[in-house]
Amino acid sequence: MIIRNAVGGLLALAALLAFALLDLAPPAPRGPDSPADSFSATRAREHLETIARAPHPVGSAEHARVRDHLVSSLRALGLDVRVQEGVGVLPIDHDGVVPMGRMRNIVATRPGTDPTGQVVLAAHYDSVAAAPGASDDGAGVATLLEVARALPPSARNDVVFLFTDGEEAGLLGAEAFARQATPGTVVVLNHEARGNRGVVQTFRASPGAAPLISLYGSVVPHPAADSAFASLMSVLPNNTDFHVFGGARWMGLDAAYVGGGAYYHSPLDDVAHIDLRSLQQMGDNTLALTRALAGADLAALRSGAESVYFNVPGVLVRYPAWLELPVAAGALLLACVALWILRGRTSLPRALGGTLAAFVLGLVTAAAGYGLWPLLALIRPEYADMMTGDPYRPWLYQAGLLVLTGALVLAARRLVSGASGVLLVALLGVVSAVLLPGGSHPLAWSALFAAAGMIVAGRVRGDGWQVLALTLGSAPAVVLLGAGAVGSLDVGLGIGGVIAAPYFALMLILLLPLIERARPRWAALVAGVTAVGLVAAGLVVDRFDAGHPRQVRLAYAMDAGTGQAVWGRRSGGGGGERWFGEQGWETEPAPKATALRSPFLSVVKDVTSGGRRTLTLRLTPTGRAPVVGLSASPAGPLTVDGRELRTGKGFAYHAPAGPLEVTMVVRAGAPARIRIFEEAYDLSVVPGYKPIPGAVAMGPRTTVFREMVV
Repeated sequence: MIIRNAVGGLLALAALLAFALLDLAPPAPRGPDSPADSFSATRAREHLETIARAPHPVGSAEHARVRDHLVSSLRALGLDVRVQEGVGVLPIDHDGVVPMGRMRNIVATRPGTDPTGQVVLAAHYDSVAAAPGASDDGAGVATLLEVARALPPSARNDVVFLFTDGEEAGLLGAEAFARQATPGTVVVLNHEARGNRGVVQTFRASPGAAPLISLYGSVVPHPAADSAFASLMSVLPNNTDFHVFGGARWMGLDAAYVGGGAYYHSPLDDVAHIDLRSLQQMGDNTLALTRALAGADLAALRSGAESVYFNVPGVLVRYPAWLELPVAAGALLLACVALWILRGRTSLPRALGGTLAAFVLGLVTAAAGYGLWPLLALIRPEYADMMTGDPYRPWLYQAGLLVLTGALVLAARRLVSGASGVLLVALLGVVSAVLLPGGSHPLAWSALFAAAGMIVAGRVRGDGWQVLALTLGSAPAVVLLGAGAVGSLDVGLGIGGVIAAPYFALMLILLLPLIERARPRWAALVAGVTAVGLVAAGLVVDRFDAGHPRQVRLAYAMDAGTGQAVWGRRSGGGGGERWFGEQGWETEPAPKATALRSPFLSVVKDVTSGGRRTLTLRLTPTGRAPVVGLSASPAGPLTVDGRELRTGKGFAYHAPAGPLEVTMVVRAGAPARIRIFEEAYDLSVVPGYKPIPGAVAMGPRTTVFREMVV
């Protein structure tokens, strides 16, 4: 009877996990005949067919074609459209060659009737050189166009549709726009993608965004946001245009889908591979929130208050951030009470030892999550070149990792069962509340309810009631830790595995009192064998083929002065030379590409005064490449096209309109060693170049340079 009841409780929790994941799943795409005031991913896809026809990096002919399409489409909707030109500079300190360039942002405005500020919908319309950019960021661009069509003709606030330029080159268009923006109250909704499918997660919010998050949770039809994920993203490198908008002190939200990372920045980021369900979710949420913001008092949203927020089935839970630490402390107190009440079953030293063992187990599972992708790359070396650390078909590997985590927990269950695991999760919740504000709720609420369930189960009589108490007490762990573990795998095995495995382990540790009642004698062994089988099956299923090609990073560089040239191929496996500011390049001699020419540099003025030598230079591009630049040694302060560069050893200027005036300051009497260069994306200009069979080139690059002393 005990076994049957416990198994029933575990099955109920498994069903709850499935329900929580399905609740977050993107909706079915609406067709072209859906109501005019609704968002239709099918209609938005029609724009994608034009936008993502081919790669359109900054400075390319395709980039200009996409810009013309956007301008004409926006004007056809009756919007006030202008193309804002300005010089953008990478808004992040950089010790190498600083990206910059002449950007052309598209700004389309629907004036408000009585504005309290501006609602800015943002997406970037450039792509990387290798990808058509259907998801990154064609999905965001198409979302804005379809939302602009579906919005009512007038509203209280100004609604601005901002299509930024040069995001892939270094957030350049956003920097140029924010630098020229007039002060005022602005709420920005930024749209991004790092894959081709998945839940559209609002993964970042501006400081003090509690009222905005509350509005988001109230009006959007498919909310997906978690302050724990936002807290984690705040300490990880993940810059989007939102980084610039935050620097301008705009309020706002940053949203993206990240599943299918193997397609990111790849030639397969095309219309054929985008999941229209993700596009539908992005559009539904943006349209609903824009309607609400268009009629709101935007100034009232700037409260300065923070909040904790997360999804449970059917609702986005949110509460003031000041409650986070009390909730975590309450969970820890209740875990201690559970430990005291159950002291008859185990001694205090043994319970504390179990807590330590549970902590070690968490570290072991994190190591397993971290090590799976490198292990797969050892077995199949081509995986090391996958850009995001994720294969095309990751599901069997993901399942294998989670089952392996289960095997580790089951193998150690006699060391960590009882209240020991609850105490660990509660302690981690307090630590998270202090060190990673906004991130403790999966731990704190899971521990709080698990402790309550154990206390009740220890007081009631009857196996059925005890199982019911443990099952209900475990439900938050399944929804918060379990669903969080599965969802984090969308980020990719290389990164998501480190999050997913310990989260899943902590959930299982909290479920151990219920699992023990099912007497799983051989479960650890069976789970271990199953995990190995799943990974082996993944290796069989996820093979490279014509539809799922290998990824390689190729580059060509030629010294125009000597005629010497090299091929460079970068591997994610480490080692190799440092080239283009990155480690891991392997080089070999290459033929001279006579079609390539270096830019021309002339000295306009050379003035020495006060121990400083000021050089005024003119850098003239050939007109054949989208990027021109120079680097100098020793590096001194630079001013390029009117913009001062405070960091870096040089610059790479995207989309130059003509000769650039450069001012450089060096120490008096010191010669300046200067390298001038141009970069393009066409490897076919190299004699004898042939694409690698069964592979696609990620970020192809040709560089021609010349060195001189001035």
